[in-house]
Amino acid sequence: MAALPALVLIGAVAVLWLVVRAFRTPKIGPLAGTALALWGTAWGLYFATLLGLLSRFPHQNVLLWLLLFAGYLPFVLLLRRLARGTRLPLSLYAFALFPIGFTFAAIQHVHPATHLYVLLLLQLLLLYYGLPAWYAVPRGRAPEARLLWLPTLVFVQIGITSWATLPPLTSSEGMQWGFLIWTASLWLIVEGLRLEAGARRIEPLHLIVAVTVFMAMWALVVLNWMGAEAPQLTARYIVALSSLAAWGGILSVILPLHLAKTRSESQLTQWSSILGDLALFPVTRQPPTPESLAHELLDLFTRACENVVGLRLSVFDDLIVGERTRYGRTLEDRGIQLGRVYLGGSRRCGPFFKLLVPMVGQRLGEVMRSLDWQIQAHTDPLTGLYNRRGFEVKLPYALERARRGQRAITLAMLDLDRFKQVNDRYGHAAGDVLLQAVAELLERNLREDDLAVRWGGEEFLVLLSDSDLKQAVQIFERVRARIAELRLTDIHEQVTASVGLAGGRIPNDSAEVFRWILEADDALIRAKKEGRDRIVTAT
Repeated sequence: MAALPALVLIGAVAVLWLVVRAFRTPKIGPLAGTALALWGTAWGLYFATLLGLLSRFPHQNVLLWLLLFAGYLPFVLLLRRLARGTRLPLSLYAFALFPIGFTFAAIQHVHPATHLYVLLLLQLLLLYYGLPAWYAVPRGRAPEARLLWLPTLVFVQIGITSWATLPPLTSSEGMQWGFLIWTASLWLIVEGLRLEAGARRIEPLHLIVAVTVFMAMWALVVLNWMGAEAPQLTARYIVALSSLAAWGGILSVILPLHLAKTRSESQLTQWSSILGDLALFPVTRQPPTPESLAHELLDLFTRACENVVGLRLSVFDDLIVGERTRYGRTLEDRGIQLGRVYLGGSRRCGPFFKLLVPMVGQRLGEVMRSLDWQIQAHTDPLTGLYNRRGFEVKLPYALERARRGQRAITLAMLDLDRFKQVNDRYGHAAGDVLLQAVAELLERNLREDDLAVRWGGEEFLVLLSDSDLKQAVQIFERVRARIAELRLTDIHEQVTASVGLAGGRIPNDSAEVFRWILEADDALIRAKKEGRDRIVTAT
């Protein structure tokens, strides 16, 4: 008892310092500081009674229990706030067996046991909200520092308060050791709260102190029950519960911390992969289609968040892949809305997804501008048809479709007859109008997979997919007739065209296609020599 006053004085200073530090913790500090202040006052009241300072105060035990109960409430409110949005597996609620087991073992020695039932209710509330808040850490939705203070709060407080409810089983020396363990647990709680508020990591010292506190709590409970005159079966229950609580507390810190670190490393690898793919987007070497762009972006988003269900690209006439829902985030670049990514079910996606959305919007804007430049580079500015460079880019697609579908390709070289005379008589502006009219006519009379190219001057190259020579002749007879029917304001004479055809088979490679272009050009020259306004097939 001689060391008790000094211990009380040192403990009071330590608890006061911890309470002040708790109150200074941003956001979560006021509730935690209030709880620690109430519990510290309860311990101070107990030691004052033990030293005989409150011998004239008859209701100190009632006040002590009220302070102890009141200390639970701020932590219950804090954990209720932190547990929002986290679903917990029902199996984890088995941890509620610890306070229930301690309570029913204790009521065999304490009568009446009303205060124990109140304590049990508060501890169950602490577990009910504490377990989801704890489970959010291995799920990657809370800082790892929560693994330091929350298990300490739940397991040590359950152990200390359950053990302290049995005055016949305690002594002043035991209470001194209990107070030291409790003070160390308060330091872990305050330190963990400050680490969580500052988003800092757990250090090895924190883990050493946590393991020491859990093991000391277990030893304290076991030693007191072994020295008490308790039924053997009850003592066994308490020893088993205490050992399980100690190791459960240790594992509730170490195991989720390992899982959280493993998850963080896995997420970092995944995020690096996503950002790498975004930097290379679009990954195809060939010019992308709107559908391929949409599917690539949707794949990026679903890898970043499993709740992504669809994507809309407003830049491609509201192209939608996946499912459209009420919830989502907008893709923007430079204030221009490019589309929207849709979320289904749970709308939670984490901080990385929030950062990814504007990055994807910016990258999509860059790709759109790049594609616009490519289109300009591959397109004839006068007619809007592909130029020679555009034909070279599109040719591999046509070859792939032909080989995959076993479809013949025919090349046609079309030339406007006496176009130089049109320019000389009516001016180059009228000649440009005529070229634009012919280009528009070709686009109207050709199929989707056909390809019209302004080859140069008044010459047009047409690639007919899924057409042999006989079918090509029929198509260009119709085209020649449409050209002859053209009536333009500034040109007062009939316009005719000559056509040379080659190919009509499935090409082996692009080199064969270019040989057909030369053959079609030779056939066109023969058509000119034979009187123009006709179709000649290469032999």
